[in-house]
Amino acid sequence: MSNKITVYEFDTTSRMYPFLAAVQIDENIGLKNNQTTVVPSDGARFFNGHEWVNELMNAYHYDEKGYFDAVAIIPKGSELKTNETLVVPYDNEGRGMYKPKFDMAQNTWIETLTQTEIDALNQPAAPKPTAEQQTISLLGQRVAQTTAENAQIKQDNAQLKQMVSALGQTVAQLKAQSTITTDTTTN
Repeated sequence: MSNKITVYEFDTTSRMYPFLAAVQIDENIGLKNNQTTVVPSDGARFFNGHEWVNELMNAYHYDEKGYFDAVAIIPKGSELKTNETLVVPYDNEGRGMYKPKFDMAQNTWIETLTQTEIDALNQPAAPKPTAEQQTISLLGQRVAQTTAENAQIKQDNAQLKQMVSALGQTVAQLKAQSTITTDTTTN
């Protein structure tokens, strides 16, 4: 009969490695990658690879060129992965940056955008018209179109009146000629 030991399991799908459960296993069985024999103290809930802690911290990741690209929440005292730092990407005055790049030699972040580029990013966006303003604009366009169509109709009507008047004069002339022609043939 083998002896049992208590192991403490943590969730490896999260870098916070939160506590899952305490379980009994045979002492002859090797530990899984989500198990430790380190006893959680004082209700500590996160495993940092060496001990259980309650405090979490941010690890700032940068790409192969040094540009910030992600932040991970990890237990205090955890080992950092490649291209990670605990240095917060703030400028010398404690403000955030637009495009920070980590300088490993200085162990600090630097802003890579110029003030002109930053100012351009901070230009207020052109206000979008409200639904009511869009409706008013659309109605204005339709009124202008209808007004133009009405002006064309008036012009066409004026031309038609001139043509009817000219046609009436032509008909009157033809009648007059017809009467003269009829009178001279009957005499």
